[in-house]
Amino acid sequence: AHHVSSITFTCSAVLTNILPCSVASASLLSASRPCYIQTYTHASHLLISSLLHSKSPENSCTRVYFSEQFTMTSRCSYSRCSTNNNDQAANTANLLGCSRCKSARYCSTACQKKDWVFHKFKCVSPEVIRHEVDGFSIEAIQSAINSASPGDIVVIKEGAYGNDGQSTLFVNKPIYLWGGEENRDNVVLDCNLVIDESDGDHDGSKAVVVADLFLDGTVTISDTSYKSVTLCNIELKCPNNAPRDALKISGCKGKCLILGCDIYGGGDGVHIASEQVYLKRTCIQYAQNRGIFSRRIFTIEDCEVSGCGGYGIKGSAGWTEKGRHNDIQPGPWSSDGPWSSGW
Repeated sequence: AHHVSSITFTCSAVLTNILPCSVASASLLSASRPCYIQTYTHASHLLISSLLHSKSPENSCTRVYFSEQFTMTSRCSYSRCSTNNNDQAANTANLLGCSRCKSARYCSTACQKKDWVFHKFKCVSPEVIRHEVDGFSIEAIQSAINSASPGDIVVIKEGAYGNDGQSTLFVNKPIYLWGGEENRDNVVLDCNLVIDESDGDHDGSKAVVVADLFLDGTVTISDTSYKSVTLCNIELKCPNNAPRDALKISGCKGKCLILGCDIYGGGDGVHIASEQVYLKRTCIQYAQNRGIFSRRIFTIEDCEVSGCGGYGIKGSAGWTEKGRHNDIQPGPWSSDGPWSSGW
């Protein structure tokens, strides 16, 4: 039996098909108070009770949504939420849902606000077509990418892919490539990743997003006209014997955002030869030469660049620092250009 306001329904459908109510907007909650989630086994039940539910003083609901693709979870989607480590997280009735993607769940408006900087790159309607990788090889991932249309989502399930470090995975169209939901370390790719436009020219109105992966190899982003390319929550470990830079960005017409990533090794950690590159909340360490080598002005915010064989940044055009927590290994270059640091 499912209780909604003063109405009681007895449903025979299995619980995996329950339909949740959500009052969250894509970015911030729209209700003045949390909605205690009501569940239904049929959309018709939800519609019948929506009038009472939406006006209930107890719930202060302003809108009612439902989706059969919704996934219930007992954890707050904000990875740093303290409730994920105690018994409070087990109470799904108090979790608030994102009304756009129907998957992210939060224990408070504060956690939803904090997580939005990351979640907005995965906040996609359930109606967007998803392709799940079938198999545990780099070829299987490439096949799913080749089958996807621009704007689709390719989901890589937990596991290890590739074992020789010689394979190359091409993201050659504007798609979302997603890895582990809970932990990026659960999806491991032993290959090099190339983001380009070899699938054909695009109108520049769509974006590429690669998120939540552990990559044992290098990443090259080159010669694209996409609106933007985003690497979000990626751990990139460049092999010690690799002669190439861990991450190389060149010839991109749109924006390039490196967000919440950890980049280790490479000749240079990050090589920038494009405008509009933004590094945010990213750690770059243990490059053989420089953490960042750039011939274009770029922006760095709340990042760490340390432990490199030469020095932190060599930027012939200078760079813009934002935030309050940049920790950059000293060197003879500063944000104003070459040899202006007084070394």
